[in-house]
Amino acid sequence: MGLIRKIFWVSLTLGFTFVFTILFEHGTQDFAKHAEKEWEGIKKLFEQDPKAAKKPAKK
Repeated sequence: MGLIRKIFWVSLTLGFTFVFTILFEHGTQDFAKHAEKEWEGIKKLFEQDPKAAKKPAKK
């Protein structure tokens, strides 16, 4: 039961942090548009290939 409670509070905290970040950075106008934009940014952050990011630049 403790695991379910912890998962609930962690997901609630992440959700409220996401909403607060959008409201703090963009305000209340066009909330849905800005939320979609931020969500796409988060998805792009986690979809990147870590091996491609660590390749050294060619000289």
